[in-house]
Amino acid sequence: MTIGDLVLREATIADLRRLAELHVLTFNQTHVGPFGSGPTYATREWQWREKLSDADATHFVLVLETAAKQLVGFIWCHPMEDHPKWAARLNKIYLLREYQRRGLGKRMVAAAVDRLLEHGLTSMALFTEADNEPACNFYEQMGGERQVNERGDFEGMYGWTDLCKLKAEISKFTSR
Repeated sequence: MTIGDLVLREATIADLRRLAELHVLTFNQTHVGPFGSGPTYATREWQWREKLSDADATHFVLVLETAAKQLVGFIWCHPMEDHPKWAARLNKIYLLREYQRRGLGKRMVAAAVDRLLEHGLTSMALFTEADNEPACNFYEQMGGERQVNERGDFEGMYGWTDLCKLKAEISKFTSR
């Protein structure tokens, strides 16, 4: 899928180093700040090697790439076995800060939802930090429903019981 000068495509093992570097950078931008650090490049490279080797039709990583072959975003989805209500999990979605608020995240979600629906997965959940306001706003804007625990507390889980409805909701934003 082409989005302006960007290409959204399947990640491959050839992307391993660049994907690990992007993950460290975007994770730190989002969760740690300029002076802290999350997992190392080596850790992320090891994690992504495992994920990319397990990839198949419903367990996939899509990367957003510039014409200069710089990775600027990624989304990882897979089947969800530990919550029977949810067929799939959006496990990670990150964009470099300078590429945020351009509709690119929604386009990545749209591509992932299309792929999940093509393979019969019709519901999806994700987990975020409950106090990550930008992420929560992003998911709620797309119709994500806050899932609460047995005490009625929101702990960062969002869900879409009907991915066809999510696809329709996203198309309101991506068809502009």
